[in-house]
Amino acid sequence: MTSCEGLMRGSEPPRRPSVDHFVPPTDPRLVFSNLENAFLYREYDIYTRCLSDSLTSGKAYHFSAAPVKAVVFPPDWNVQSEELFFQELLAACPSDSLLMLTITNDDVPDSDEGDTISYQINYNIVANHTRQGVDKLFNGRSYIKLIRNNQNYWVIYYWQDIAVSTDATWSDLKAYF
Repeated sequence: MTSCEGLMRGSEPPRRPSVDHFVPPTDPRLVFSNLENAFLYREYDIYTRCLSDSLTSGKAYHFSAAPVKAVVFPPDWNVQSEELFFQELLAACPSDSLLMLTITNDDVPDSDEGDTISYQINYNIVANHTRQGVDKLFNGRSYIKLIRNNQNYWVIYYWQDIAVSTDATWSDLKAYF
């Protein structure tokens, strides 16, 4: 018997980053911080964890797009569409390029109904991707409704994107990728 016989390694779980940049959104404003962190740390898991699903929150996620500039916005946009979009965006942005989301609001929700709350936010996105002929700056406003899920975390269940100028919007970014 050689010295290596009988010493097989067991299977290991996939490696994950040692730091989890997802902040449990026990306060609704933390959802916006998590969206910013998803861009900053380039982690699609953070991005999708900000969105509701009918199993954990009782409400399916819905996105209402602003009119898009150069392409047609896909119908039936859902959480899986969001995940694929963000993965494609991350793949198109070299690791040394700028990818940043800045969200501002007045921290006063439009309405607070206990387990649901609504905000209007303004956003600016810089995405220095490698795709030719696609905008790299995105600006606009969004009307967002949040609900508590079964973990008592706030998640987005309704997202309406609103153009505020002729600039490309988040809807354009989603449609491009």
